[in-house]
Amino acid sequence: MEATRPTLKPSVSSVDEERAVKEEKVPVTYQGRKTSRAGSELRRKAILEAALRIVVRDGVRGVRHRAVAKEADVPLSATTYYFKDISDLITDTFTLFAEVGTEKYRNFWGESKEQLINALLELKADPASKERVMTSVVEVIVHYLRNQLLNHRDYLLAEQAFRLESLRNDNLKQIAEKHTGLFLKDLTELFVVIGSESPEADATLLMQLIYSAEYEGLLRPEGEFDEVWARKLFMRGLQLFIGTLFASK
Repeated sequence: MEATRPTLKPSVSSVDEERAVKEEKVPVTYQGRKTSRAGSELRRKAILEAALRIVVRDGVRGVRHRAVAKEADVPLSATTYYFKDISDLITDTFTLFAEVGTEKYRNFWGESKEQLINALLELKADPASKERVMTSVVEVIVHYLRNQLLNHRDYLLAEQAFRLESLRNDNLKQIAEKHTGLFLKDLTELFVVIGSESPEADATLLMQLIYSAEYEGLLRPEGEFDEVWARKLFMRGLQLFIGTLFASK
């Protein structure tokens, strides 16, 4: 007899719902001089994009008014006009990074979420499909990791700098929490689907495993990606997660 697939009805608590709403409403506030004209906003954005390129190439310490002006091909007076001090420039650079990064992540997640949820629903309905489902889930994660390391390496380098700088910059902490919170919220939904008793904790562990794999990948020469290593890493991780979930079932 064919098993009936359950429908997706995440049992999110009222506390989780309140937290999710709060996360979505966290405002993104820029610190530098506000602009009202389109031309001024374009120049301001060009300065921030130039600063981000410097972060990727030289690190946060390389962000200086003169260096950014040269990179953006604008007068030095333009950078000091929009950003009176270097702290505002660095904060707004990472604020822009977080906005762009969230949009890119949402594009990826929109393509992958249904595939992952369907696979996990199949696993919940038929535990005997565990190996096949885990292989499918691992392939989605490895595809994401490969794409990030080979096609968006600069983004990952900027993210590493962003996370480190947020530890020292109070203005960035809330932005960093929201940036990470979106990823955590989506992963938590996946663990709710398969009946985890601690979905947010499991999601946090998986998220940290992905972050660790990205960091290890960045340590390798540019253009290289060890798919065998990545598959082994995430297959082992899923075996531990799912093995624990179904051990008593």
